[in-house]
Amino acid sequence: MYRFVDHTGEIELAIEASTEDGVFVEALLALRELIDCADGGRRARHEVDVSAGDRGLLLVEWLTALVFLAEVEGFVPERVAALELFGDRLCATVDGRRARPAHLVKAVTLNSLEFRPMNGGWHGRVVLDV
Repeated sequence: MYRFVDHTGEIELAIEASTEDGVFVEALLALRELIDCADGGRRARHEVDVSAGDRGLLLVEWLTALVFLAEVEGFVPERVAALELFGDRLCATVDGRRARPAHLVKAVTLNSLEFRPMNGGWHGRVVLDV
């Protein structure tokens, strides 16, 4: 589950999931909702491999990689086909399509960044500069 929180010039994304992996999957779904503004397009698949010093920074790197693919490749991520977390690394296969994504997200910031266990599940928070 994810929800957007109003923020001036930014969008705060709060994520809750039952697993650590689930936080990354929900983050992709939230980004898709923000940038997907067209129907159709040719099916596409991308491999994403990012690393960072901790899970919060890994969440930032994950979203940054997806924003890059949207901006440079015209790739709208639709779902995570496979995702593996090991140590400071995330490797994923992302299914989506070639389209004209909205150019809404300028950057993924470190403001209010969180990634922690919460109530038997996991919580993540990241702020997107729009």
